[in-house]
Amino acid sequence: MAPSLLMGSIPPVWALLPFLFVLVAAASTASAPPLRPGGGVQLLGDPTEASLDLANWMGQLEPVIGQANLLDLSLPGAHDAMTADLSTALSDGYEGMGPFISKLLHKVTPEIAGRFIRAQGQTQGLKLVEMLEAGVRFVDFRIMFTQPPTSGGHKDWYNLHGCESNHPALDYLKEAKTWLDAHPKEIVVFWVSRHGNAHLNGTEQYPNTTPEQRQAFFSAVSEVFSGQMFDTSKGLLNETSIAELWRRNQRVIWYTADYAESTKSSPLAMDGTLVENNLPGSGYELKSSLDFFRSAQSRLGSAKAKNHFLLASLAASAPECQLKWAAVINFVPLAKEMGALKKCAACFSDIPDFHSCPMSLQDQGQLTNYYNQLILETVWAEGANNTATDFPNAIYIDGLDHGGLIRTGPQRLNPAPKVVEGSSSDDPHGTAGYAYAATLIGATVRRLCRSTPSSAGCKSLVGVLNAARLKNPIQLWNDTQSGRHADWPQVPAPKAAQMSDLTFLI
Repeated sequence: MAPSLLMGSIPPVWALLPFLFVLVAAASTASAPPLRPGGGVQLLGDPTEASLDLANWMGQLEPVIGQANLLDLSLPGAHDAMTADLSTALSDGYEGMGPFISKLLHKVTPEIAGRFIRAQGQTQGLKLVEMLEAGVRFVDFRIMFTQPPTSGGHKDWYNLHGCESNHPALDYLKEAKTWLDAHPKEIVVFWVSRHGNAHLNGTEQYPNTTPEQRQAFFSAVSEVFSGQMFDTSKGLLNETSIAELWRRNQRVIWYTADYAESTKSSPLAMDGTLVENNLPGSGYELKSSLDFFRSAQSRLGSAKAKNHFLLASLAASAPECQLKWAAVINFVPLAKEMGALKKCAACFSDIPDFHSCPMSLQDQGQLTNYYNQLILETVWAEGANNTATDFPNAIYIDGLDHGGLIRTGPQRLNPAPKVVEGSSSDDPHGTAGYAYAATLIGATVRRLCRSTPSSAGCKSLVGVLNAARLKNPIQLWNDTQSGRHADWPQVPAPKAAQMSDLTFLI
């Protein structure tokens, strides 16, 4: 099997730097038919003139979600949410680097291969506030105490994914605070770690840092969101209604790695290990992903009973084989003509007739999203009359787009400047997207309205969500150059054990 487009991390790109140095030097001297557009089972009900307000969707859903709690909802989420604003400087502490090599590479990477490495870390084209406007309410927020991206200055906490962000992490949180103040019924969940593993603690989580440095960051976060962070001393999350969170104005849920030491077990944070992070596979790996979603109802119930948050990744990752050949193509003249493109395409041999090379993580994320829409639409369709199939408390994914979409076409959304080559801007499907946020929000409404389908709130919201989904339905087309097929892969049918006895259709 070829390396697959799977869950949420990139290989240690810094390990390729010696290889990149050589390249730069060389370059300087020389079953069932697939669901169709508009297909699948939609939310029934006549679309109304009202529209889904993605920036205020939690407030718009008040008649349905007010008496529920956050662990009854499915939130649209973003994987590596802060990567739309990466610098070209490699972050300290990335993927096991020691302090000496970290300091060395921090200085030389921007000059040698910074733009290329940034392109292998950028998963998103939208910045944080743009994502919140697009309906995102779960934020994968990765941080590290590191040197600033430019020379001079003192260490601070920056976001990272390979390269570090242009600005300190606290600057972006201040922007989120301003946004929250302007949207008084929206609740945002932050999941904080260095690299998506909340089970590491101390310097294993944040290398070469002291408890005092970590605690100072959390203290600063608490000041930014003063009075808005969920206070666990007043009760558990699974026992607190959304209406009560609104009443208290506690609309920031802060799950953090290294909880005990970084926050001194503060009641204003929650242990990041309470987030059950599932990596079921993504993209064309349909079977493993659907197996997870087809048992999500029972998983949701079990997680909520333990006060856990059920999370699933549909993010992409770069196989090391692709990284190697993308680097060759980027740095070595005439590499394509010498066979590098063919060798890179072979890294994705599971995709029929694929003869291209994804040159950035955005390319891979959007290719993965093309097949992710098939996963999401299948779960949506099956969940209409099979309650065993459902969405988790959040999905985190790459390639978020304006309007609550995930980009499924090959044209990159807001790539970093002077990035590696990409898709032509005149591709007819270049900016295609799928109604990701509306689908997860619709799943929340469907789940909560099953007991009272005829209520006025449910009836009106069903029409609103139906209309929102119909604006950007699943779109499938054939373009072997970009790895997109309309009739591959086949969607595996659910097993008998994955079918619920209870059926329900709004």
